Amino acid sequence: MSTIVFVHALGSSARAWQPQVAALGERYKVLAPDLPGHGDAPGPFGLEPAAFAVADLIAAEPEPVHLVGISVGATVAMLAALDDPSRVATLVLSGGAAHAPGVGLQRNLMRLMPTGMITALMSGMYAGGRPEHKPQAKADLRTAGKQAFITGLTELGALDLRPRLADLAIPTLVLCGATDKENLKPAAELAATIPGAKLDVIPDAGHIWNLQFPDLFTAKLTEFIA
Repeated sequence: MSTIVFVHALGSSARAWQPQVAALGERYKVLAPDLPGHGDAPGPFGLEPAAFAVADLIAAEPEPVHLVGISVGATVAMLAALDDPSRVATLVLSGGAAHAPGVGLQRNLMRLMPTGMITALMSGMYAGGRPEHKPQAKADLRTAGKQAFITGLTELGALDLRPRLADLAIPTLVLCGATDKENLKPAAELAATIPGAKLDVIPDAGHIWNLQFPDLFTAKLTEFIA
């Protein structure tokens, strides 16, 4: 049985992958860890410790895994894959970026906001626009807290993986929601730079579209890794 490892977004948790875990659990071994400082995992959050945690999880599997990341989770997935590309059978990156210098403005705005305001402003997006997922999104945002965003966005703004993308000689699918405007260009850049990568822009989809259109996300994933 092949293994799929799902990496959640900054400010989220493994629970955001519940539709995919439920749909795929009988056909695949599914692993969806909480990143440091998120869900039930102790903190603090940082891109490097998050990538190390995912890389360690992958290294413990007997065979190369299918690695899936969304948002900042896609960046964490790339870092983990670069640690040892031979341990990754396929790579699926949704709404991610290899270089995101523009996130500094978002970080600076968040410095001025209490966690409650961040939670209120972002919970709709983190729920994929689905009211039934909003309570969990709010809980996840509160658990991660303001500092996880400040640290994560600071590190993301300073990171530039573009010179290393050619090392990802792994079958790669780059996904992006058509309404996720700020990530369309980074997605195209990933697809153009990772050797042999495919780009699929999803009509009407936003940033956390695995919750917005769970069946479609699962179908795109299984079609690629089959």
